[in-house]
Amino acid sequence: MKIFGESGGIGKSVAALCLPSAAAIATGVAFLAAGVPRISAAERERVEAATEKAAMDLRDDPSAAEFVWTRSKGIVSGAAPEGMSFPADMTWKEWNPETGTKRKDMWGWRKSAKGRLVWTRGARADDSDSVYGFDTEIEERDWALAFFVFVPLSMAVLAWTTAKAVLFLAGYAKTRDDFLAAAAHDLTTPLAAMRLAIGRDDRMAKRLDERMLRIVSNIKDFLRMGGKRPAPAAERIDLVEAFREAYALFGDEYRDLRGEDVRIAEGSPASLEATGDATMVVQTMWNILGNDLKYAAPYGKVSVSFRREGGMAKAAFIDEGPGMDRREMARAFDRYYRAKTVLRSGKGGFGIGLCTAKESVEAMGGRLEVAANSPRGCVFTLSLPLAPANMVE
Repeated sequence: MKIFGESGGIGKSVAALCLPSAAAIATGVAFLAAGVPRISAAERERVEAATEKAAMDLRDDPSAAEFVWTRSKGIVSGAAPEGMSFPADMTWKEWNPETGTKRKDMWGWRKSAKGRLVWTRGARADDSDSVYGFDTEIEERDWALAFFVFVPLSMAVLAWTTAKAVLFLAGYAKTRDDFLAAAAHDLTTPLAAMRLAIGRDDRMAKRLDERMLRIVSNIKDFLRMGGKRPAPAAERIDLVEAFREAYALFGDEYRDLRGEDVRIAEGSPASLEATGDATMVVQTMWNILGNDLKYAAPYGKVSVSFRREGGMAKAAFIDEGPGMDRREMARAFDRYYRAKTVLRSGKGGFGIGLCTAKESVEAMGGRLEVAANSPRGCVFTLSLPLAPANMVE
């Protein structure tokens, strides 16, 4: 089915999705209106035929009777079913209270605990005042009740599932549109700046070109998520140097905004070697710094610290921005997710940078986590395995 496109669009897709469900529900209603009564009537006919056969079998073989009742005497042989009484002065009609007497000189039935008490009169030609009866199991299935419970329930589940699918489709369309709008926004900014920089400031043009390449790389990585991606390299990489490389693309803008650089915290080592894929690590740091520049730097300082802890090399990006609540932090790495503070900022973004970054870091055997900063802001921590002492660079 073509979900989107010039020939279809979301409207036709929703119609195509709903049509089979609507047809199934209409069929179910028609079945309840016409089919169930026919099935119920056929079941009643089957039960009546089985009852009559049981009575005729008893008439042919009176010895199968569990008890014998005689007019004016009552039960003269055997015992009636438990809980049932047959006075001596019963009329023939009283013998069959469910439906009236059938062939009043021959047979009838009444409900019992076991199923049906079937009786026949005049099983012997010389004994027309006696009734021979026995209790038998003749199951009568209530198809109407079963179908009137099952079919509406199935239709309700189908309608609910279809509604969820329609909502998902509508959400997918909105997400697609948001994604394309964000991509256009984020690519337009460096393109416009590059046009002004070419021929005037080649160094700036080169940085803008690198930024656009990283945006495109983000998109490509995101679209490959869940698919086949190249395995990351396991090489020696200096996290401090990777930070400097990533930050080079933002340094001028950060200084224009804050009047200073992103500070490396005191006590951080001059070099911190980890095992990972150099390109992926720089891309991850670029994503984190890009978020900080857009959403946190206008509110306060951004800094980075490096440390060794538990066999891991860690780079913590600390900001004094508006921060996120617990729910937002729990979803910070979900695809397309953007926190309320980010949405209120009015700034562009895909909602995919942190998502692809987390996947890349985990593919390298590391972790990417977010926590609250005090008194405000967030701390994004990148952790990778420390490089072994004998590892070849």
